[in-house]
Amino acid sequence: MDYSKAIGHLIPFILEKYEKFELESENATKDFLEQNPSEKIACIKGCGACCYFPLVPITAGEAFVLLNRLLAEGIDLNQLAEKLFLYSEKYFENANENGALPFIDSDQKKFLTKKLPCPFFVKEEKNEFSGHCGIFGLRPLVCGFYNSIDSPKLCAQKLSHRSIEQAVGLGSFTQDSIRDFERKTFGRSTLGHLPLLLAALCTKEGLEAFLNEVPLTEEELKEDFAEGVHDFSLYAEMLKSIGYHIGENDLLALEQAQSEMIKNCLPT
Repeated sequence: MDYSKAIGHLIPFILEKYEKFELESENATKDFLEQNPSEKIACIKGCGACCYFPLVPITAGEAFVLLNRLLAEGIDLNQLAEKLFLYSEKYFENANENGALPFIDSDQKKFLTKKLPCPFFVKEEKNEFSGHCGIFGLRPLVCGFYNSIDSPKLCAQKLSHRSIEQAVGLGSFTQDSIRDFERKTFGRSTLGHLPLLLAALCTKEGLEAFLNEVPLTEEELKEDFAEGVHDFSLYAEMLKSIGYHIGENDLLALEQAQSEMIKNCLPT
């Protein structure tokens, strides 16, 4: 698919989904706080704990839309790419040092000790994680639907905390609908770490991988795991465009992370 056609497909759809989510999420949050007057949202301007997370998952299509919105705002592509490449280089240094990408929970907590914030995070000197988002008005969906009604210290250590479940559910549902649309449009839709996907889209190889339509065959559609394999192949290609080759340790870590997620979702 050519660039302009991708813009025409993705920007109206994704921005409409974002707008609908924002309205529904605001209503859900308002209802929750009215029904639970003793609770309050810990996520306020000045707290950037989650901006240090090693996995801020957005779809490749969301990254594509964000990149184009940044450029439309007058952001210089070369300066943006330089910032994203520098982040990616440090990110992969940590991954190589650790032996795998930070998929599993213990590796993510270890990553936090490196204190590598999102490239769009504007640091302040009040405390370790203080600051604000430099692109708040353009931030992706995921940055708005994960919230905490517990101490921000739990976020800073990547420990379990309570959230407004309805808002999180709305966000997850919206992101799933975006992924379904991207699969219908391109044949695959990967979730990946926000800065890495943006960095990849700043390269010729990464952009071509994203725009390349790889529809599933009739036989593949019969296989339950086919979509996942194709989706992950896109992430692998995009990471390769910025210098990281996914290896066996990464696949093992991803498998373990999926097992951890399933275990945490089971009732106790």
